[in-house]
Amino acid sequence: MKRPVILLAVLLTLNSSHAQTKDLQHSNTRASQSYTPADVKRALERAEQCAREGNYAEALRLHIWYHKNALKYDPAQYGVRLSFALSDWADLARAYPPALHALLSIRNQTLTTYGKDPSDAHMYGEVLSIDLALDDLPSAKTLFYQGRKSGVRDTELLFELNRILQAGDVKWAGDVIGDPVKKLDEIKADRELSLSALTTRKDLAKELDHMFATQIANLLKAVAKVHGLPAAQKLQKSALKLLDSPVIRSAVHG
Repeated sequence: MKRPVILLAVLLTLNSSHAQTKDLQHSNTRASQSYTPADVKRALERAEQCAREGNYAEALRLHIWYHKNALKYDPAQYGVRLSFALSDWADLARAYPPALHALLSIRNQTLTTYGKDPSDAHMYGEVLSIDLALDDLPSAKTLFYQGRKSGVRDTELLFELNRILQAGDVKWAGDVIGDPVKKLDEIKADRELSLSALTTRKDLAKELDHMFATQIANLLKAVAKVHGLPAAQKLQKSALKLLDSPVIRSAVHG
């Protein structure tokens, strides 16, 4: 399932920690310069083309190469790698079983690494993104609670509240929400931080606000299910002061 537009990719890229970005750039300077960011982009585009043409084996080879090497040669691929690229790989896996086996293998390897340090938000995001691309909600749920115990702050699951509620898991949805007022404050802080990085990119700022509106709308709908309509309507008033959007206005009705 493809998650909201440029949005997730932009959010993940903008909100990756400064230290992590610094580490990736340092790794890039030490790596062989045999590949460029353009090569990385072409590899992903070629993987998509091969999948469309039915050349599944080559598409898989390119997806594996991209996943393992994208950040080494282009740290700016951080968000794309965990959103669009994984979504395309999951689509390939539905048509080509070896692609599923390969993606599950990478997921299990990454989970093993994460298990050594459950407070590692980067590894948490890696595993969660694969779980969501594969529509593996039980695995994502287990990971969520593991990360929660270690203080990992999750924002991506706000996009998945509808799926969680459709699965009938009101308890999990409630835990993802936590304190609805505090969650809205977190979204506000994320929005301010992200927009401050886009002062010269009004086009991306508009897309980003659409993403935050989607997050808030999902939050309001889930609050209505978990805490009742009055609680959602009260939170909606605060949300509209933060971001007046038709998506937020139509999220809950009296």
